Amino acid sequence: MEQIYVFIIHNDVWIYILCAFGLLWYLNELFRAQRVLSRAVFGLEKETGARLRNNALIFIVVLGSIIGFVYYVNYSVLPTLPESLFKPPTPTPDIFATPLSSPTPLNTPLPPTIPPQLAPTVTLAGQGIPEDGTEGNAVETAVPDTPTPMVTPTPFVACRLDLNISEPLDGSAVSGAISFFGTANTDNFGYYRLEANGPQTNGQWSSLLGRNIDKQVIDSFLGNVDLSDWASGPYLVRLTAVDSDGNETGACVIQVTLDNRSP
Repeated sequence: MEQIYVFIIHNDVWIYILCAFGLLWYLNELFRAQRVLSRAVFGLEKETGARLRNNALIFIVVLGSIIGFVYYVNYSVLPTLPESLFKPPTPTPDIFATPLSSPTPLNTPLPPTIPPQLAPTVTLAGQGIPEDGTEGNAVETAVPDTPTPMVTPTPFVACRLDLNISEPLDGSAVSGAISFFGTANTDNFGYYRLEANGPQTNGQWSSLLGRNIDKQVIDSFLGNVDLSDWASGPYLVRLTAVDSDGNETGACVIQVTLDNRSP
């Protein structure tokens, strides 16, 4: 059953579109049947109109139920599903494709060892030994406590372990409905947003999900979007993390090529 939920979540946009076209068609059939019934004089005409009306009503109910079920899965079932269902399959490593490091030649001199630096010794007042050989009394000097200043972390602009897009890969070609996977788990996490910049956005950053997501994600599903109607070309995709105080703490940017041209 969980695999059915995952299929619906990945293809919800297309399901909505097909059901919408079906509803328009059968609503038109319902109106046509009503006109036939209103003009029917003979029993055969009334029977035909009733059959058309009943078929249209059945399909309208079925398509409406499908739309309601898809909505229920997205907003009620999706938060309860384990994150492992949305992880892409782990590729099998090819040991023959991994280059081996060359062996270190014999008699190779080792790099020089840098001796550790010793902290300078501080002699307090009164610890010196006078000329008559008697030891002076040590004088304790109170060192005032210096408050540690609050340091605000500098926002980073690079993909890291706590903020990254793992799928699609940087530099890959995509088309149509796209699912994004990755990690958004920065310190003092508030929410993340997913944006794109390219030919369709006229050089401006435009939101892909239409909202901010306040749920932390660790190597799992970030969101999906249907870009079938967007212009083809190179796009920058940016994943931005914002802390609970509303400050941007980092951004991960990748580039993909959108190709919506018909084959």
